[in-house]
Order: sequence, then structure tokens, then C-alpha cells
Amino acid sequence: MEQERTPPAAKRARPSPPPQAHVAADAEDRLSALDDGTLHAILARVPLRDAAATAALSRRWPRVFATLPRLVLHPATFNRRGFPDGGDKDYCEDAGRWMSALRRVLDGRTAPVGAFETDVKFMGLYDDWFLGVFRELCGSRGGLLELSIKNTKLTQCFDLPSPVYSCKTLTTLYLYNWRLRVPSRLTGLRAVRSIRLIDVAASDDDIRRFISRCSALEHLDIFNLHKARNIAISAPCLEKLEIYSHRPLRISVKKAPRLETVSLTFSYSYPEDSWRPEDTVDSDEDCSISEVEERFDYEKMAQREQKHTDEIGNMVTFLGGLGSAKKLELVPDSSQVLSMHKVSMPKRLTKKNYLLGLEMLTLALDHNNKVFASLVSCLLNSSPNLKDLRIHDSSYSRNPVPLPAEYWAERINAACDLNHLSSVTFFIDKIFEGHPCGGFCRFLLMNAKVLKKMRIMYYRFHVKPEDATRLEAIRRELHLLPRSSPDVVLELSGLDHY
Repeated sequence: MEQERTPPAAKRARPSPPPQAHVAADAEDRLSALDDGTLHAILARVPLRDAAATAALSRRWPRVFATLPRLVLHPATFNRRGFPDGGDKDYCEDAGRWMSALRRVLDGRTAPVGAFETDVKFMGLYDDWFLGVFRELCGSRGGLLELSIKNTKLTQCFDLPSPVYSCKTLTTLYLYNWRLRVPSRLTGLRAVRSIRLIDVAASDDDIRRFISRCSALEHLDIFNLHKARNIAISAPCLEKLEIYSHRPLRISVKKAPRLETVSLTFSYSYPEDSWRPEDTVDSDEDCSISEVEERFDYEKMAQREQKHTDEIGNMVTFLGGLGSAKKLELVPDSSQVLSMHKVSMPKRLTKKNYLLGLEMLTLALDHNNKVFASLVSCLLNSSPNLKDLRIHDSSYSRNPVPLPAEYWAERINAACDLNHLSSVTFFIDKIFEGHPCGGFCRFLLMNAKVLKKMRIMYYRFHVKPEDATRLEAIRRELHLLPRSSPDVVLELSGLDHY
């Protein structure tokens, strides 16, 4: 009898992995297929602490994080997970923990840091430690291109770390609330193309040497410069200049042949909010108690400075260096400050200082105030190639009576100075309180022979449904005004927002 054979055991099928495992594997495969540049772009959009956690994903990810070109650090970046900071990125749990974590990040680097951004208030308290960090970032073996450091301890203005001045690779620099003390021997900054200074303190000489050292500078943005009273700008590659100041400044632009766009704003209101002790003294010497008390009376100090400042001379000096500029925006402070001195604005700049390149002029002022009207007249008489004029008129400082067309005819040589003016726009916030068909509007319509369009813009939210009849009356009056060019288009249009 043939021995009965045992049938072979059936092969067991492998259990299918759970759906979540498939999803995770697919995601990992898709991420692994991306190049390092794309992964860097992804990690740049998440907090640094979360980006560091990706090192546990695979053997490739530690290298990706270690070569991340941009490091962005907020006070809460290295807080413990679950720490009750309420999502406030400006709250640091422990400064020591923060610095230790940053040290580990830098020690694990396998490539230079290309961009570094931080905004913490304890940099001045641990200046020696941070000096070492910036020495490493800005050193000769680094490749730092962009640097943004904000000192958020608003009650103190610390000295800018000295290694910044010696960085030879830096192209973009953003400083907030730092004191510039430019060393006598500068070895860096020549590659910087863009500078933004906010609430920075510097002497006249320091800011002059700092700017002139940046020979490749293309964009300069200064917001509330403290201590300095004079800014001398020598920048052969400068293309864009923006300055906002809470106090009078004498700004001279000397070697800037490529300058195209310029914006200058003065706002002297609320000195108690914008002034700092650096604004009230000319030296760093110790002061008596009475002198210290006087230094902190910012309103009194602001009034004294405005009284002794030649605002007209400052404006003429500033305009004299803008011969190549194509676009100019001016926002002067109140006419009261400009009229403190007996010297008035000249009818025109000297011929060598004409704004020959100017094509677009934007003014935020009350052109019906005689002090500001003299500034407008000087600009139009000195800009023979002007094509586009824009005037923003605010109800906060509006003269109740418009200047007549005859006033402007006496001060502007229309036959020589309006030959290229083709577009004029008036922005009036409150149409019924302004003078949309005032003397300046009439003068331009009658004398700008190549004028193609004049627009009067107002804000709709100031116009109620019952004002429709009044608005239509203004429109009819506008279209009845005499004009030198029969083809000029007249528009009365509403805006929804500022």
C-alpha cells in the first residue's frame, strides 16, 4: 500500500500594510524625489524648531537641514513644545536655552548661512556671546548675503556688533534700533546693495562713512534716524532713496548719477513718541541732573530744534542733488515749520540744480497754503520735463480759501515749464470740503498745452446718497472750466480706500 503523502502546506499571504503606512511611504517617496533647493524652500516656511525636527525623517534630512540657507529666529523659536506662550512669537521662555539651541544649530552646519534674521531683546545683555555668533556668520569663511537684526529692547540702543562692518559678502542689511559706531578702518560692506535702517542712531560722520563705504548700494531706506542732523549721501550706484524723519534733517545727495526714485517725508507730530535721548545731545559726555531732565522734555526740545532749523535751506539743498531722479515724492510737515524763518522758497532752483530728469512728481500738502504754494511753484519752475503731477490734499491741514489762478500765473512760467505736463491728478479725501475746481486746477487747464488727462479723485465713503446732486454740480463745473487743449479728458472719480 502506497504511503499516503501529506499535502504541502499552503503559502500564507503577507498581510497588507495599513492605509496610513501607504500614505506615509508615498509622502516620503514624493519628498525624497525633490531636490535640496525645493526642500529648503519648504523648510523656510516653517518655524526653525520644526525644520530641525525633520532630521529624524531619514538619513538625507539631517544634511538638508544642515545646509538650510536661511535661518529665521524669533524669541519663541526655541521654547519647549507645549510651553504656554499663547502663540506669542515675541516671548522667550529662557534666554540661555535659546542661545544653547542656536549654538547647536550653528555647530551642525555643513554650509555657510546665506541669510540670517533675528529679533530678540537680550542681544545687548549677552553682547560677548552674540559677538562670537556674528563673527562666525560674517567671517571670511562665511557666505552671508542677507542680514536682518532687530533689537526689540526699545528702552536701549546697543552698539551694532563690530563683525558686521567687516562682512565682505553681505548684499542686504536691515537694522532696527542699533547704534552705528563705524570703525576707522572698514574692511567690508562694499558688496551691500540694499540697506534699511529703522530707529538707528548715528552721528553725522558715522552715517556719512557708513553710506559711502557701501559703494554698490542701490536702495537706501532710512526711517527715523536718531542723533544725526546731517546726512551726506555719496553712492554712485544708488537708484532708490526713501527717507522718513521725525525731526529736521539736512540731506545732501552728492554723487548719485543713477538715482531714479526718491521719497522724502517729514512728520514732526508727537515728539514724545518718536524722539529719544540720542536726539537731544551732540556728544556722549555725562550730563548733570538738570540737563538729563531737559533732555527728556522731548516736546520742548523739538520746538527748539524746529525754531533754529533752516527748513527752506534744507529743502533747497536736498532738491539740488536730484538732477537725475525721474520720480519724486515729497511729504513736508506743517507749513508753520517752513514759515518760521523770514527766508522764503526761491521761485526756481539754480540752473545747474534743475530737476532735468524728473517726470513724475507726487506731493502730499495743501497747495492752497502760500508757504506750500511757493514750494510747488519752485518745483514746477525747476522741472522742465515733468509729465505727471499728483497732489494729495488732506482735510487735516486744508486752507479754507483756494488761491486764485492769477496767483499761480504770477509765479509759474507756464510757457517754458509746462511744455511736457500731460497728466494731473488731485486726491481729495473729502470732496465737499476741498476745492476740486480751485485756482490751481484752473491755471493748469488753461496753461498746460499738452495736457491729456486731469483726474480729481475723492473717497466714496465721505459721500452719502443724498449728496448725489452736489456731486453732479461739481462734475458740471469741472467740465465747464476753460482749457488750452480741447482734447483733455476730465474725470471725477471715487476711491474705495486710501
